[in-house]
Amino acid sequence: MRNRLHNLYAVNLFTKERIDLPPVESQVGTTKLEQVVVGFRIKRPNGSKPAKPMHIRSHVFWIDEETIDYIVLRGLGTCCVVYSKKGDNSWTQIPEALDCCDMIYKDHKLYFLSYSRDLRIFDFSGEVLQQSFWCRCVYVKIFVSGGPRRPQPSDRRRLCATKLVVAVTGDVLKVETFLRFVSRIWSFHLYKVCSLGLFKRVYSLGDESMLLDLGITVLANNYDGIYRNSIYFNGSDNISQVISFSSISRHGRWSNYTNLIARLINSLEIDGSYQVSHRQ
Repeated sequence: MRNRLHNLYAVNLFTKERIDLPPVESQVGTTKLEQVVVGFRIKRPNGSKPAKPMHIRSHVFWIDEETIDYIVLRGLGTCCVVYSKKGDNSWTQIPEALDCCDMIYKDHKLYFLSYSRDLRIFDFSGEVLQQSFWCRCVYVKIFVSGGPRRPQPSDRRRLCATKLVVAVTGDVLKVETFLRFVSRIWSFHLYKVCSLGLFKRVYSLGDESMLLDLGITVLANNYDGIYRNSIYFNGSDNISQVISFSSISRHGRWSNYTNLIARLINSLEIDGSYQVSHRQ
């Protein structure tokens, strides 16, 4: 957001239908925000300015296309996660969800991972939000937010993203994405989250395929054109295709991004066609 006159809305990229969202400054909780030229900053109780501006992390949007019930979640920098549902005029803060690294919303549950190694699951199915799971992850590599940075002189493999994925079985996976910046070779480390915050390395997805950017897996044999034991992901903001990467053979398959996403939205009923934007 670069203009103080901009407001939030969600737009369906196919139908152009728009859903207006509450202003980011409208917060229910102890953290208060104000918009500046670039991003936001925290309003401290004594009115003093913060040391540095705060940026939005990890947008999540879910909508029921029949009832048009929806929920939007956003991480407020190192502060809490906030959410807004259909009919809300403000954003409700989740004070326990601090320092967001990644989060996934599936089956009325929010799966949350923080840079400080907290893994939490929040249940939105009832009238009152409940935290159903929490653990402190024992083994976590240093997280890097966002996509690959400026290419490095060395071709050494670097961690460029850490994401959560919820499998068909309900298992929670932590996925570390690595890239060799010179040769542009991608690789992945998959870990199943076990009790007490321990991780178990996963070497195969079996008959499932991972849609990394959506944070889910699907049964590949249920859908045409989806390869088993593969990872579909958007490798760069400048690439308009998706790689299907086989964790066994490590051979990349390329598919047309637009056709793949459209097919998944129609066949899986994935509500991924909305994009959170801003209007003047």
